[in-house]
Amino acid sequence: MRAGARAGGPSFLLVRRRRGDGDPTIRVGFAVTKKIGGAVLRNRIRRRLREAARSVLPAHGEAGCDYVLIARGGAESRKYADLLDDLKRGLLSLARKST
Repeated sequence: MRAGARAGGPSFLLVRRRRGDGDPTIRVGFAVTKKIGGAVLRNRIRRRLREAARSVLPAHGEAGCDYVLIARGGAESRKYADLLDDLKRGLLSLARKST
């Protein structure tokens, strides 16, 4: 994922890499480092990001791509609606970079 396109936001960094294997599936991974907090907090953030991705990626994600959401410290306290907006904005930014 080092070579992927990136879009930053206040709650996470979004990285996209095109697979080029012809499979239209959108895959997503999550990374929450120990710098953010303990296991309970990291798991809460991961669940919030997973649910946001489940809601937004089918409509706004690009088929045949892998996405990784790397959490930042503000992901836990951010309102869920703002988290969804951040993800949509990041996906639109990555779509603009590809054209």
